[in-house]
Amino acid sequence: MTPYVELHCHSNFSFLDGGSHPAELAMRAAELEMPALAITDRAGVYGAVKFLQACRKVGVKPLIGAALEVDGAELLLIARNLRGYSNLCRLISLAHVDQPKGEARTGIEDSWVLEGRAAMAKRCGAPAVATNEVHYHVRQRRRLHDALVAIRHRATLKEARAHLFPNSEHCLKGGDEMRSLFKGHAEALATPWDIAQECDLDLDFRKVRFPGYPVPEGETPFSFLYKLCFEGVRERYRPITLAVTQRLQRELEVIEKTGLAEFFLINWDLMRFAREHGVPGQGRGSAADSIVAYVLGITRVDPIEHNLLFERFLHEEMTSTPDIDIDFSTEHREQVIQYVYDKYGWERTGMVCNVVTFQPRMAIRQVGKALGFSAELVDRLAKGVDRWFTEDVEDSMTGAVPPPDMRPQSWQQFLELCREVQDFPRHLSIHNGGMLVTGEPLVDIAPVEPATMEGRRVVQFNKDDVEDLGLIKMDMLGLRTLSVVAEALDLIRDRTGVRPDLDQLPLNDPQVFEMCSEADTIGVFQIESRAQMQTLPRTRPKSFNDLVVEVAIIRPGPIQGNAVHPYIRRKQGREPVTYAHPLLEPILADTMGVILYQEQIIEIAMRVAGMTPSGADGFRRAMTRHLNHVEMSSLEGDFIAGCLANGVPREVADMLFAAVQGFAVYGFCRSHAAAFARTAYETAWLKLNHAVEFGCGLLNNQPMGFYHPSVLVEDLKRHGVTVLPVDVNRSDVRCLPELLGAAGKNRQTPAGPSLLSGFLPQPADLRPGYGNFETPTTLPVKNTHAMRIGFNYVRDLGEDGRKAIVAERVNGGAYTSFDNFIDRLRGRPIGPRAVRNLVMVGAFDGLGHTRRELLWGWQERWHGHGLRKGIQSQSELKLKAAAPNLPELDDFDINQLEYRISDLSTGHHLIHFCRDRLKQLGALESNKLPSIPSGRRVRVAGLVITRQAPSTAKKIRFFTLEDEFGQVNVTIKPDVYDRYRQVANRQPILVIDGVMQRQDGVWSVLATQIQALQGVPRPQQRSHDYR
Repeated sequence: MTPYVELHCHSNFSFLDGGSHPAELAMRAAELEMPALAITDRAGVYGAVKFLQACRKVGVKPLIGAALEVDGAELLLIARNLRGYSNLCRLISLAHVDQPKGEARTGIEDSWVLEGRAAMAKRCGAPAVATNEVHYHVRQRRRLHDALVAIRHRATLKEARAHLFPNSEHCLKGGDEMRSLFKGHAEALATPWDIAQECDLDLDFRKVRFPGYPVPEGETPFSFLYKLCFEGVRERYRPITLAVTQRLQRELEVIEKTGLAEFFLINWDLMRFAREHGVPGQGRGSAADSIVAYVLGITRVDPIEHNLLFERFLHEEMTSTPDIDIDFSTEHREQVIQYVYDKYGWERTGMVCNVVTFQPRMAIRQVGKALGFSAELVDRLAKGVDRWFTEDVEDSMTGAVPPPDMRPQSWQQFLELCREVQDFPRHLSIHNGGMLVTGEPLVDIAPVEPATMEGRRVVQFNKDDVEDLGLIKMDMLGLRTLSVVAEALDLIRDRTGVRPDLDQLPLNDPQVFEMCSEADTIGVFQIESRAQMQTLPRTRPKSFNDLVVEVAIIRPGPIQGNAVHPYIRRKQGREPVTYAHPLLEPILADTMGVILYQEQIIEIAMRVAGMTPSGADGFRRAMTRHLNHVEMSSLEGDFIAGCLANGVPREVADMLFAAVQGFAVYGFCRSHAAAFARTAYETAWLKLNHAVEFGCGLLNNQPMGFYHPSVLVEDLKRHGVTVLPVDVNRSDVRCLPELLGAAGKNRQTPAGPSLLSGFLPQPADLRPGYGNFETPTTLPVKNTHAMRIGFNYVRDLGEDGRKAIVAERVNGGAYTSFDNFIDRLRGRPIGPRAVRNLVMVGAFDGLGHTRRELLWGWQERWHGHGLRKGIQSQSELKLKAAAPNLPELDDFDINQLEYRISDLSTGHHLIHFCRDRLKQLGALESNKLPSIPSGRRVRVAGLVITRQAPSTAKKIRFFTLEDEFGQVNVTIKPDVYDRYRQVANRQPILVIDGVMQRQDGVWSVLATQIQALQGVPRPQQRSHDYR
């Protein structure tokens, strides 16, 4: 009997029109003994690679197609072979042209498309095809599909009824069921199998190369690369040792054999362009393992000095192209991307896509709306979700209570739908920096569609798909820290006349390591998190290699591999360094006998399990993916067999595999850690020696890092930096340094690009509670500068408005009054809300106006100027706007206005205003906690600045509170968190009872009770929350 094959099947990559994952469809087809299955998602092949892989695992022949809308009807297209696949990609790309994001349509003049299928087939002599228009793999998914359709139409299920299927028959059906449905149409049932047999498609693009790189006449790509490398080695190494030349020669031989000379030249060219155009950039990841990348200027870490393993990056047997990840400053990255578009042509370049999926909060909001829940209920449920804590909807809903009038069945249906839709594709976005560059037209390889961002095109494959297909991807990532560093260096040059060259910076300053060891690392790249700040005083890094370890160790891999605590104990000398087998000593000596880097997995696989370099790298890659039990068992068997053959005892082999398995998925490679550690060291050096310039860079490049801008400002204050408020006569577009005299008064800013030069100091800068006030806990600072908050911290004042204020002041002199400001900026891109916000943050305080006066009369003055352009006397408007005799705003009012408008305050910390109340409650200040012995019960309070629950922490939560003296780390166990979930999640100021915990000089509070601080207005500041 001819088997039945389904040719019309939508997966969840039809985006809100499919109720099953590709893997679920493939598995169900295997259960139904279907020899082949087609996936025909709407206007795309987004799920094709996942479908191919799933089908291969279960022995089902995969057919790749798509469903296109043609004049209102659906036309199915299935790729017969690679040429047919290319045609399919072109048609899909064409359908997306000039359509809104996520939509695709095409037109056709032939009216037969819309006629009855059977009649049409008979007239044309074409065979009819029986299909079931599948939208889910089993009937039970009909409810989910209905909900997705309602979400697509932005309606409730009731409102979307006309768009829903009338029954649950659109599931994947076997041959017997289809034959009962299509009695008398045996030909139509047999045709799908005939079509399936004609299809022969294998998507493997490993032979697709980069476009050729133009080299000088008389040179080949490899000879030109060779020449560039030996020019670069003379710049990087003095003297050039035998080890350097041997390593370089060996790498070049591998590059020549693998035909990757043009790959390196294209990446070198990117960095050349970036340097010539002042775009900060540096390579990271496994590329730092390569001396070729180092001497070409792609990376900044010496692989010989830091003993980095080239085979982690590239080896002769490698079947895929290595990754070179390059970070560019976020502010300038677009220049580099446009350079690639221009150099290689739009038809051969496109951004890799990122598939946005349903996560708990989105699932709750959209499913709740589809079920007809009230907006108030949906909002309450969504806001109660631990969006930063969990990846599981039901777990995140623990403690959520349904309305009393809701039927239990309805609540249960809601929970089930939220669980089922989790991780379903929702829509496409652009990958952070992945870009395909091909030597042949990109539309022959993958469909391309316009992105929301103007001038961007996105391919329908994500980064994993691209890697699995063997395509070569360039990674041009945005890293705001590079913008911070570049801006800080420019500001140092403006002040001193010399711009520090960080490539020449010695990486051995004891004061930098001491600062890190004291966990004084807010704002420092990669080592500012709570976990890092709890670890640094215990590991106390004293060298750059120690810092490399610090970057790598606070990762899920070392935590799951049980490496963190043994390393710390051994570093402190409290535990001897031991090795489970002598073969491990040369591999793990640098990390005190524990696995911290991916390179160590490769070396263990080669030296201990006897694998080839290719086999070891394949083993590492396989271990980093989520494998099923059978696949993992196979890997384990090969590893154990290799170890036994090398004389390693079985129990040691088992222990090693368990350690590798726990580490591999989320561990850093050493080269990546080294590249990041260099940036960490440089930012620590800037914080230590140039706190003001570094602080300006941090504030001017938000959002980034772990902390809210207000936390960065409080840290600057604790380091003795005077932070000055927004002022129309002194602020610039961005935050900038400002000199202070011995008495704390402002001096003229030195010449440079700043537009603030020459303005006289304003008495308002020394008003009570601002700038120059004494901070109870002040750390030493190596400068006499203050920081002036820029106009970029005034809400609703756009870039053009900021520039207009500064340009008018430079050209026409200082503003003399509020009316003078309004009159001179009339007709500029500054709206009334921006003016009001300038008033609220005190930008006019230095002109003799009180905020209360201006808040009372600013609108009349603003509109008066707009209506009466001929007014000569400013006094007319002053009289009209005269405010009644109202009391001036107090410091707390000002604090809240500044948080509301600027997200920070240059005055007192918010908790300063709650201190009397907190003393009544018995809450201790943060600076008194270090002297409290371990085990003592304490009460602490503060503004919540971070909430975090790492996936490796077994549902333990970590909160950081801040008061006017510093920070308090709080650990919350699951049972305590569940009791106080709503308060902990939603209240900005918490009072926490707990027990003092101390270990190796690091202290925290283990929470036993959590409550909100009552009797104070709700503050404007928000916390930063993370998984």
